[in-house]
Order: sequence, then structure tokens, then C-alpha cells
Amino acid sequence: MKVVLWGYPLHTDTYSYIYEAFKKAFEYQGYEVFWFTDEDHPEDFDYENCLFFCEGYRDKKIPLRKSSTYVCHVCVNPGKYLGNVKKLIDMRYHVDYIEDVNYTYTVDYDNCEELESGVLYDKNSSEYDIIYMAWAANLLPHEIDLNWATRKREPEYHMIGTISDHGAFANGPAVNEWVQECQYAGIKCFHSNPWVNPLPDDVYREMMQKSIMQPDLRNETHKAWGVKSCRLFKAISYGHLGMTNSPKLAKFVDDSVVCSEDIKELWLKGFQKHQNVDLIRHQMLIVKDKHTFMNRSKGILKLL
Repeated sequence: MKVVLWGYPLHTDTYSYIYEAFKKAFEYQGYEVFWFTDEDHPEDFDYENCLFFCEGYRDKKIPLRKSSTYVCHVCVNPGKYLGNVKKLIDMRYHVDYIEDVNYTYTVDYDNCEELESGVLYDKNSSEYDIIYMAWAANLLPHEIDLNWATRKREPEYHMIGTISDHGAFANGPAVNEWVQECQYAGIKCFHSNPWVNPLPDDVYREMMQKSIMQPDLRNETHKAWGVKSCRLFKAISYGHLGMTNSPKLAKFVDDSVVCSEDIKELWLKGFQKHQNVDLIRHQMLIVKDKHTFMNRSKGILKLL
């Protein structure tokens, strides 16, 4: 079986980083992995017996084969696949509920089976399979070095990602408040936007690792839904104490994750514990065991 990632080229969409992590996990397990797009794909490739990963807005030219399985995120047009492929898996966000332009659903946890940590199968699935997946750390388990927990931190905070000040997904208020607390403590703050200046993973990891702390600051909508994106898992895997303003996210990972919706309180609680090596290693072992794309890929494979 070949694995085909179909959709966004690297650094062109948030989902491209999920592809990159899946590629790494499947290749480590011995699978051949190919990455194609609507605009750039071979016509003479053997698309039979493949495991496709795709996204509902970037699958216009994806080859449909009755011997292949399709894992579609944001599956806005399932009818395109039904009857034309071996199996369709609608890979949805692992949240309590969601209401946006693509999805409106509430997860019925009582009718879900955990295939693997962070991967739930909806037993109410009918025409096609539905799974709910949490994102994860982008390192493989063997790459997570527990010695990183003892790394000396610099009086710096590096925010990597986008900052939005308006709309339902505005994280700016939380980030700006965190930056203010850092500045009160004499900590220099830096922002790196991967859409403006994409950098290699090891550079981003170095920025995060030398930061005094690396919180996962969620907007109000994500907090309500219970979004489980990759930032918290990455920070812990890189040797930081996990901290977030999202109670649902903290509960999903471990009771030891520092959590407060009050940013000043979160900063103070996090600073008090940010050098607790035993606590950091405890969280790193949890991520290493439960929250990498090895776990997520194995969950999908169990459906096959």
C-alpha cells in the first residue's frame, strides 16, 4: 500500500504541516509516501491500492480508484467519493462541538470507540466512516529527548504563528496580554509568522526551546469547542512545561498541564513551575506515548 498526500504544498496552508507530520510517521513505519497536488501530479502514476489523504477544498483533480481508501479532512463533498472508492473516511476535528462554514456537529463520546490515543471512531457512521482526530507533536517518539527538560532558557518569548485581533478566531487579545506580562518581567518578545517567512522545523524548535515559556493560547471559540491543535503537544515534546488558557485542552492532555483562562494568572503559575524538570519529563512521556502522529496514523490504519 502506498500513501498519497494530496492537496496543499508545504508552507501554503496550516494543513500542510499535518501532511508533513503524517509523511514522517508513515515513512518511519516503512510505507512509501508521495505528495501531489491538483496542479502538480503525474498522470502515469499507479493510483491503485493507495491510502489517500486529502482536503475538501483541494481535491478537484484527485484520482478516484475503487481499490483505494480516502481520508478526507473537511469533507465538504462526500458524494464525490461514494460509489467510486473502496472506503471514505471523513477525518473531523476532535472537539466537543463545532459550528462553522464546513461542519456543524456535536461529538457523542458515548457512541465513539477510541482506535488509538487521539483518534475516535464514530460508531454511528453509516454511508462512510467518521473519525475525530486531535493533532499532535510533529516529532516521532524516539526523537523526543528528555534531556531537553533541563535546557537553560533565555529571557525571551518567541511566538510562532499568526496573530489575529478580530473575529471569532482572534487570538490577539490573549497573546498581547501574555506579551505584556513578559515585558513587565523584562523578557524580550519576538513574533515569527511562517506565512511571511517560513523557516525549517529545527529553527522553529530552537526558537521555542530557548523561550522562557511556550503557552498554547487559544481564542474564545477554540476554547468553547475544545480544539486540540498541535501547539501544546509540540511545546511539551520540545521540553517545555505544558500550559494553556483552554481548560478542555488541558484536561485532554493531563491534569498536570498548567491552566488558567486568566492570562496573568497563567503566566504566574507557569513561571513558578517552568523549571520543574520532573513535571516537564512527566508531560513529555505522556506526549511521547500518546500524542505523536505515530499514534494518529496507527488509529487510521486500524480502520483499514
